Amino acid sequence: MIALPLVPWYQQRDLLVGRIQTQERFFKGGRLALDVGSTDWSEDQLLKLMKSLADEGVCLWTILSTSETTRQAAQYHGFPTSLPDPNKKTSKTEVTAALSGLVSFDCLPRSLAEDEELMHNGNLLLIGDVPENARLGVAGSLVLWGTLHGLASMNMGTDLGRYVRLLRLGKGRLVLDGEEVEVPLKMRKRNGLVISRDENGINIISLKPGRLL
Repeated sequence: MIALPLVPWYQQRDLLVGRIQTQERFFKGGRLALDVGSTDWSEDQLLKLMKSLADEGVCLWTILSTSETTRQAAQYHGFPTSLPDPNKKTSKTEVTAALSGLVSFDCLPRSLAEDEELMHNGNLLLIGDVPENARLGVAGSLVLWGTLHGLASMNMGTDLGRYVRLLRLGKGRLVLDGEEVEVPLKMRKRNGLVISRDENGINIISLKPGRLL
């Protein structure tokens, strides 16, 4: 838990990243609850902060703020805006269910480079973007916390539990098992898309804004 002084968002960002870099061994691999007070943070600023923290090996977990602007931006990206109730009992089954969908994903905390071709054997969480000329291939499920401008292809096989979750689709192309997915224009304009396959074909839904996990 870190409480930041009441300064503009960019100064809070620099103070936070600087502190993490000076105590790298302490913070690396940890989850961070951040109290920014009444400072306003936008959706884009919080997304960039999440990527910066991921570069340092830190997971942004909770954002506390008295600013309604910041609270709405945090909720847009799916961040809790309050700490868990220590008096609330959570069953072992609930904990296992909440974590099971996360531990099976490898994490790549960066955008792909221009013209980069990346093939990943397994489930992948990518915190960043796929540029227009980049190609991403995944044999498993994909969570892309960024914008797909290039090509992403997934080999889902017979596992109907696999899926693709995109924060933003952009002008990118999505291929499932060799078949390009036709995403309607009105869906392309939405954030938080989930694409999956069942016996009846391909399903595309839009989650609550920014909620990917």
